Amino acid sequence: MNRFRVGSDLLCEMAASTQQIRDEWLALRCQHGDPSAFADLVREMERPLMYFVAKLIGDQDAALDVLQEVWLKTFRTIGRLAKPQQLRPWLYQLARGLAIDRVRKDRADTRREQEHAADPTVWTDEPIFGVEEADAVHRALDALDLKYREVLVLHFLEELSVSEVAVIVNCPEGTVKSRLYHAKKVLRSALGGT
Repeated sequence: MNRFRVGSDLLCEMAASTQQIRDEWLALRCQHGDPSAFADLVREMERPLMYFVAKLIGDQDAALDVLQEVWLKTFRTIGRLAKPQQLRPWLYQLARGLAIDRVRKDRADTRREQEHAADPTVWTDEPIFGVEEADAVHRALDALDLKYREVLVLHFLEELSVSEVAVIVNCPEGTVKSRLYHAKKVLRSALGGT
């Protein structure tokens, strides 16, 4: 069993290394003006970034808007990416910053609307999933505080390392680990676990 764990860890490290090499190659292609590179980048990262942004914002349409901003900013600034091997964390950091800006703007807009409206409206645009378990997990994720939700999504669903997550959310690795622990505990409780 111990050999299996060591072999499994080695395979995970190799997969992460392979991913990093592919990301670096893609970033370098974009930086050197390869005409198909940006389309390849979008194809590679659109789904994971969309999921991440949607989880942070909680609204699919707003997430699409933010993702479009991410791609525009990426196109304009990828030439200044100093460490091409850090493409994936850099993209998540860009997406996170733009998503948080959007959340803050939406909250401020909602507050202003509520101050001026006679009866404030309640926003209930929830995504619908066909599988009950997936629905429960998504509801539980959505109920988590943003700082816990983002580290869970980045680490477990997007499979980024704790150090990469720390760079993206701009906090120490110890804080990321603490947030992951707390988030898993709350999520487990919300899903009826012990």
